[in-house]
Amino acid sequence: MIEIMPLLDEKSKMPLYIQLYNYIREEIVSGRIKPDSRLPSIRNLSVYLKISRTPIADAYDLLLGEGYIRSRPRSGFYAVSPEDIPSLHAETAGESEEEEQKKSIASYDFHYDHVDLHHFPFKKWKKWSNICLTSENHHLLQNADLQGEYGLRKEIASYLHQLRGVCCSPDQIIIGAGTYHSLQLLFHLLKDDVAIVGIEEAVNIGVKGIFEQFPSFSYRSLTLESDGISMKDLYNSQAQAVYVTPSHQFPLGMTFSMKKRMELLQWAYKKNAYVIENDYDSEFRFNERPLPTLQSIDKHNRVIYAGTFSRIMSPSFRISYLILPRSLFHRFQKQINSYNQFASPLLQKTLQLFMESNDFARHIRKMRRLYQKKHDILVNAVNHFFQDQADILSQGSGLHILLKVKNNMSENELILAAKKEGINVYPSSIYFLEPSSASTAAVLLGFGALSEETIKCGIKKLAKAWKIT
Repeated sequence: MIEIMPLLDEKSKMPLYIQLYNYIREEIVSGRIKPDSRLPSIRNLSVYLKISRTPIADAYDLLLGEGYIRSRPRSGFYAVSPEDIPSLHAETAGESEEEEQKKSIASYDFHYDHVDLHHFPFKKWKKWSNICLTSENHHLLQNADLQGEYGLRKEIASYLHQLRGVCCSPDQIIIGAGTYHSLQLLFHLLKDDVAIVGIEEAVNIGVKGIFEQFPSFSYRSLTLESDGISMKDLYNSQAQAVYVTPSHQFPLGMTFSMKKRMELLQWAYKKNAYVIENDYDSEFRFNERPLPTLQSIDKHNRVIYAGTFSRIMSPSFRISYLILPRSLFHRFQKQINSYNQFASPLLQKTLQLFMESNDFARHIRKMRRLYQKKHDILVNAVNHFFQDQADILSQGSGLHILLKVKNNMSENELILAAKKEGINVYPSSIYFLEPSSASTAAVLLGFGALSEETIKCGIKKLAKAWKIT
């Protein structure tokens, strides 16, 4: 594995993931990173650079989508030879390095993982943060409770019961420093009695990377149908656990039907298996009433529930949570000294106070209305400018849509054509465990961080870039 030393400027207007993307891209194109060299894992690079995993995963996403690196199952990310990179040959020979860098900073960035920080409650958050920074709270500057601050766990239990019907006590909750950290802890707990894990045929790259860190697991790809995973595939997999995102599957966007949820729980009961429920984007369902979580209708304690505050608040907080069945929680208690608590106690306490007040509930209602308006503007703009030349494969929930364009351009051609117009859109094929299963010419369009006017203008420019008549 190679060592890389990018100089990242956290004060720069250029996002960290773009800085990292530009650095690795240039290293590959120049030949300083040799073809077939293995890049550092997302986790290792996060530790080395002392930044969160999100910008690293985003940079790898871009590099994968544009063909600069490739992913090998259970091995990692590898550099591609410049001669084999299609996007390099599509660029004009006379472009200067400065022009190329300008193009990489898109005027319209439809990133699926960005949230609206213009409406972050800065004054309210500052108020509760200042309260934490008093002498009576000096314990928050010491080492954190390995399970997480009890007051925050109590608020999370109440919040999830009201919003998602989740039934648990604060003692079942473990606070983590982001979803990846929570899953790492969980897989350590499961590794002794789980050999095969069933996972959706398309998953977040970071989640796939976590699985690959545990060679004791074999994973089986499960076909995604219109209402969730294929139960036939699951029964045939011989899995002892299954990982699912039933509220808003990433990246395909479908919601698991109530029938499929009940079948999944029945499978877990029959097989004495676990269901790992990542309740991704559950707060933002716009056109229909949310379906109950698997955890809330589980009668046999087979569901492990994972969630995060990244979408509601900010990805940089790195506060996530696991809710364990009692049997697994007892195992955690026995091994508790083997774990570290990486979520900041100060952030945990501030979030606790914010949740105890009405400020948190008001913020959720405000963001749900805001994102629904942006979602509707995006869908209407696509329908207006593309008409019958594109299909929206997922809509109605979450902060992105999946757009299938019917103009005979490949996914990579769509991304490159958009980039020439100063627009970033993102591939969907890189998330499939088997690339041959990916939908052709389908790109991800996120809208969370964009203004309403930017969304409309961006879609209009995309129609032009993709020669939609």
